Amino acid sequence: MKAKILTIFTLYLNAIAFTQNTDWEVHIGLSNRDEGARDLIEYYDKGYYIEGWAVINDLGKGWNIKTTINADLLWDNLLEHDLYTMYGWSVALDNEGNRYIAGNKYIDGTWPFVTKFNSCGEELWCRILQYDDEFEDGYSIDMIITKDNEIVILTSFDSAEEIDKIHLAGLNENGDVLWIEPYASKNDHPWILEPNAYHLMEHNHEYYISGYCYWPFPSDTTHYFLRPLFIGIDSLFNEKWILPFYALDSVFGDAYYSIPLNDSVIIGVGLRRVGNDANSLLMFYSNDGVEIGYNQIGSDQIGSGIISNYMREVTKINDSLFIGTGFYEPEYSTFYDMDFKTDTSANLLNFQLHPDVYGIPSLIKSSDNNYVIASTITEPNNDKNIYLYKIDEDLEFVPFDTNVYTYDSLCPEQIQSGIIDLSDCLVWTGTEEIPSPEEYYSFIATIPIIAYPNPAETEITIVFQNTEHHNNMLLECYNIYGQKVHSEKIWKRQQETNMDLQGLTKGLYFAVVKNEGKVAGTCRFVKN
Repeated sequence: MKAKILTIFTLYLNAIAFTQNTDWEVHIGLSNRDEGARDLIEYYDKGYYIEGWAVINDLGKGWNIKTTINADLLWDNLLEHDLYTMYGWSVALDNEGNRYIAGNKYIDGTWPFVTKFNSCGEELWCRILQYDDEFEDGYSIDMIITKDNEIVILTSFDSAEEIDKIHLAGLNENGDVLWIEPYASKNDHPWILEPNAYHLMEHNHEYYISGYCYWPFPSDTTHYFLRPLFIGIDSLFNEKWILPFYALDSVFGDAYYSIPLNDSVIIGVGLRRVGNDANSLLMFYSNDGVEIGYNQIGSDQIGSGIISNYMREVTKINDSLFIGTGFYEPEYSTFYDMDFKTDTSANLLNFQLHPDVYGIPSLIKSSDNNYVIASTITEPNNDKNIYLYKIDEDLEFVPFDTNVYTYDSLCPEQIQSGIIDLSDCLVWTGTEEIPSPEEYYSFIATIPIIAYPNPAETEITIVFQNTEHHNNMLLECYNIYGQKVHSEKIWKRQQETNMDLQGLTKGLYFAVVKNEGKVAGTCRFVKN
């Protein structure tokens, strides 16, 4: 699927405003329109990619920006659709420089979409995951690329019964939906109400979801309270456990994000609600789903007059120190961004307040061990722009990088700014034929084979499935006495092989394909 890329006029490119201060701080936007950021990654070439949004003529569009290591614009593009509004919420890169965007389409219902671009920014495919037969609508929340280059989308679907709300959907590199699975389902956990998710993390080939749910108070199961929620998932995407955090204590709030503290302990961050106020919460739990403890950052550590604070994202400085981003509330219903430096005991070691910066901040640790944050700022003229800045572990702005870098080196041509038309995005409907992860991974662990024509006289063709998922494969054929009559290596992604039968006697034979020395598939054939 080829992208339709329309070159934007030079006037448009020149209109993009970059206000660079002495320190590493950049405002990105155009006059008389609103823009903001939703996700941020460091590209393979040490540039930065911002997944953002823009409002043009009262219509929302996805707006994606690529910059240098010093936040100078390299290219940008708008996501267009002739029927829908398409916003990206998360972005990821694979090892070949392909870029994936997961987001939501709006108008005539809200449903998740995911699209793939090659290293030159050309659209390869686009899928809208629209399951009208089972759900009322759905949202894409987060995305990761696994070590096997599977795209895993964290989604939330709504239905009248609200039984299965949190889902993961697995897609392959070609955009085929491989599997879909609900988590924290009311079918498995009758006490749970309204589970929702924010973040998906991979750690040691297992997966963790952070979010919230409503859970009954232990001493009064007729009353439900908002709880931080964590979900543990094994390497084959089977649910291991759910953890409505501190059901035995008065922790009411949300879990927005998780990172590994070490091999066995995870730290989640979010908020603890105290009446109308909130405190940042650091929650510790094991990879087996056992609650370990929590600490909180009180708003009085920030200053008098601060009503609430809460952390949205966090990353490690080392095993005991962390950089976080989130919000503070100087007056009710007014939230601005804030940077935190804290330790595991929730001692607030340093902080920076950002008045007029109000977007959900996206935080990454850069390759030079600094921290880059993208959010949304309200300018003096009331325009909203992307606010991109870089700080060190002391929350001080970092000077611009003076090294020379080559950008977009995986693309043989210079990438142009423009409009990417997603109107050919395929609507993928129906869930009844999608396997669960258990069914899918059980199937690809095998190598089904068939032989034709069967019976055959002089030559037979043996066809393989699933060879793209295996290494060290061998085809062996045996007669009815167990004597090996043929052996050959099968290569990854090989689909078939032809076998000469003229040297064999008439009778029944068995074809066996082995992977790593173990039988993965068999079939019979007859030589006439």
